[in-house]
Amino acid sequence: MRRRKVLLTGFPAFGGMSNNISEDVIKELSGVGRSKVSLRERPRVDDGGNVLSTAMPIVEIEWQTELLTCDEAGSSQIANSLKDNDADAILHLGLCTSCNTPRIETQARNILEMRIADNAGRKISASEIIINGQQFIHSSSPLNRFPNDLFSTKLEQSDDAGSFVCNETYYRTLSAINFNDKKDHFGRKLPCLFLHLPDYDKVELSEVVRLVEEIGAWLCEKPRIVVACSVLEGIDGRYISCRRSPEESFSGMWEFAGGKVEKGESIHDALIREIDEELGVEIEVIGALAKHVHEMAHLEIELHAWHCKIISGQPRLVVHDKLRWLKVEDFLNEEWIDADLPMISKIQKLLLS
Repeated sequence: MRRRKVLLTGFPAFGGMSNNISEDVIKELSGVGRSKVSLRERPRVDDGGNVLSTAMPIVEIEWQTELLTCDEAGSSQIANSLKDNDADAILHLGLCTSCNTPRIETQARNILEMRIADNAGRKISASEIIINGQQFIHSSSPLNRFPNDLFSTKLEQSDDAGSFVCNETYYRTLSAINFNDKKDHFGRKLPCLFLHLPDYDKVELSEVVRLVEEIGAWLCEKPRIVVACSVLEGIDGRYISCRRSPEESFSGMWEFAGGKVEKGESIHDALIREIDEELGVEIEVIGALAKHVHEMAHLEIELHAWHCKIISGQPRLVVHDKLRWLKVEDFLNEEWIDADLPMISKIQKLLLS
């Protein structure tokens, strides 16, 4: 079981309101102390493409909770104490009276403009900057991998966190993460996210607590994607490798053609689709050869290399800028992208056997 620490913040009631749901979530999880959360991932498969156990990894979260005052001092509290904090992630909570569903804020804006006074009586009616800095700061969480459809509650994403204390807190925290070059246990930029919560007439507290637990667990773990690689044999018995084009990540590196396995898609079907998209040929999928999990600072890539054969068409370049034909005997003499490299020897032995 993995153990992680999440710094969770919320606010008290403000603007004449009697309660704030973010404060109640803080109280609930502060009372619990620790949560055991099943990560919501797709089932893993073995080298043969067979589904393994659907039991999900468990993350035990230790909640470090802070109820922030709804004013400038509260908005600065986490930023000011960040340097000495050992949390694996930060999750800020706030109330959004206009929201119908929980809302992930993808960025903070360097702006203050208040319709109502905060709890210290501060009311800024004209636009002011929070601190000298960027106009926008994006969340330090890997939101390009955020699994919106895998959480227990429907979520929205927004690029406008408002111009009140919620946005101010988010901006100050993200700025401090950048300034202090704060990292998590993976060496990534420390993940920090702001979750705006609807009021009680639109959501149940128990539902929100469960959602916060799930997001907290996700923040502490690296996303994993499943990628299907085609060890693609031509009619003359040689195999294709492709070079990544300049506009792609890892440009200039050689790899087996393929791509991400989409939700609900088998590796078999992903290979047929990807090779049609990338090389414009029809293939026969023969079977699995090797599997490897490639660890990166921000991501895990679960690679599945399968033997395939061209049955019609001539390969054409769509996403790559060059291809080469290789004899199996020459595999180990060629350059490969780091993710594919650990599988090359095993693939070669299987194809020669």
